[in-house]
Amino acid sequence: MRFNAKQMTTGLLMLGLWCGLTGGAAALAASDKQTSRIETALAAAPKATWIAQGQGRRVLYVVFDPNCAYCPLLYKNLQPLIAPYDLQLRWIPVAILDATSPGKAAAIMQAQDPRAALDYNEAHYNTEAYTGSISEQIPSAATLARLRANEALLNQLGIPVVPTMLFRSKSGEAMVMQGVLSPIALRKVLDRVR
Repeated sequence: MRFNAKQMTTGLLMLGLWCGLTGGAAALAASDKQTSRIETALAAAPKATWIAQGQGRRVLYVVFDPNCAYCPLLYKNLQPLIAPYDLQLRWIPVAILDATSPGKAAAIMQAQDPRAALDYNEAHYNTEAYTGSISEQIPSAATLARLRANEALLNQLGIPVVPTMLFRSKSGEAMVMQGVLSPIALRKVLDRVR
């Protein structure tokens, strides 16, 4: 049976969703083309607009949408692991899921304390409406440009899914994990972060 590009993309997105629901994650590093995409995205990540959490030497980039239903779970699961794993999390906001995503991402990015705004949004996620809890703000032109750049970084991977984690492994490989991991699986991934 042959699949077209749309069917393949839908299948991969469903795999990512299934992995998110089952506590696994879609690890994408199979082909040379995909490896090149991951390497390009990871090289661009330091120049993205991100919100730092933790001051560890091991850097993990996390791409999120303020309306993502799985991002608060990943956020919660990462909190107790920041110090023990010597992590610096770099949260990269995008606005891809909902019409309110740009305004909520802007509220986080334009806040006097973006980290506190991120904390609030993730800690108070509205599970009944499947929306972030932060109130929307009108994005400035600069914020919209930064959001577009962040989205371009995510799109470089070929499958724009949130949450997406990007990191360099101890062996030097550029790695990407998409979806939510169980706490045990998350620890195994963090053991690989350089």
